[in-house]
Amino acid sequence: MANSLITPSIVAREALMILENNLVAANVFHRGHTEEFTGAKVGDTITVRGPASFTAQEFTTTTTTQNITEASTSLVLEKHFDVTVGVTAKDWTLELDEFRGRVIAPAMAAIAQKVDAYALGKAVEIYNHVGTAGDPPDSLADLVAVDKKLNDMKVPTASRFAIIDSQAKNDILANVTQVLQAEQRADGGQALTRAQIGEVLGISWIMDQNVATHTVGTLSNGSGMLAKINNAAVSVGDLTVPMDDTSLSGTVVEGDLFTVAGDTQQYAVTATSTAATNAIASVSFFPAAKVAWANNAVVTFVATSHQLNIAGDARGLTLAIVPLELPAGAARAEYIADRGLGVRIVYDYSASTKTDTISFDVLCGAKVQDGDLLTRVLG
Repeated sequence: MANSLITPSIVAREALMILENNLVAANVFHRGHTEEFTGAKVGDTITVRGPASFTAQEFTTTTTTQNITEASTSLVLEKHFDVTVGVTAKDWTLELDEFRGRVIAPAMAAIAQKVDAYALGKAVEIYNHVGTAGDPPDSLADLVAVDKKLNDMKVPTASRFAIIDSQAKNDILANVTQVLQAEQRADGGQALTRAQIGEVLGISWIMDQNVATHTVGTLSNGSGMLAKINNAAVSVGDLTVPMDDTSLSGTVVEGDLFTVAGDTQQYAVTATSTAATNAIASVSFFPAAKVAWANNAVVTFVATSHQLNIAGDARGLTLAIVPLELPAGAARAEYIADRGLGVRIVYDYSASTKTDTISFDVLCGAKVQDGDLLTRVLG
């Protein structure tokens, strides 16, 4: 006999709690308000509200009242993650705690992994970078360099974070003694108790197993991953550039990083382009060119593949989890949402396998909303 406590509503509430507890990166990034998008599907573009911003004015004799204007960004709902589980008659007789451990927890852990990996994959859109590609941060000087980078970018000092891969965490804990010495950290050793790096230099360092890897393109002029600006074609505000050089061949891919002689801004390629006859007709990049680029200015790419560790402010990247409609063909279903997270539960029956099923699913999209608040920490 089925346990009357294991209803779609109860399962959905348990699943949402487990999802939030298992998320790492997705619990750090900004989550937009998405309740109004019920009925959306993969491929839809939505506009997500962000936090409001204001301009501080110097008061003399009068002041100007500012409207509360929330920033917004358009993003595409790209991922619909699902776990559908066959449930036996014996499973239905379990108590809720047992059912949670046997069915709900592993299903939601799998979805949390997918959501985290998807959000972290958006790091290919981040153009600022610090560190050495292929060499994870492993010294106090490396951590100080991240802090300086964020300071130079004018990232607010409150609530700074860094999400790093397991190798970077290992190297930091193995080599940076200041991180291990609780008396210098003033946290009473709590970070070590939780097996986390904790806060160092005003940055909360977090390990995530789902940090992505960027494999760089194959562009080469025979002396490295270098090229030149072609025909002085770039003005301030441009988002594409032709490149050429003697013996130029290969491909640039989305996420490749480069700098241009005479410009201090760092840039990222936004689409794949391939050289032909020693030239690439158009390389798309972001942000827009900060200064005009001279003809034959040398373009230097980061030529080593690297981990996409991220540091900065949570408002730099937005994750949206959108409500899913309850299917008309399923008699028992529930959608539960809270604090920008949500999960749909659908009870169904598979005629092909002659088993009851429970479906757990999440619809989401993510985007770098303000790249000036984020930097890659190359590793």
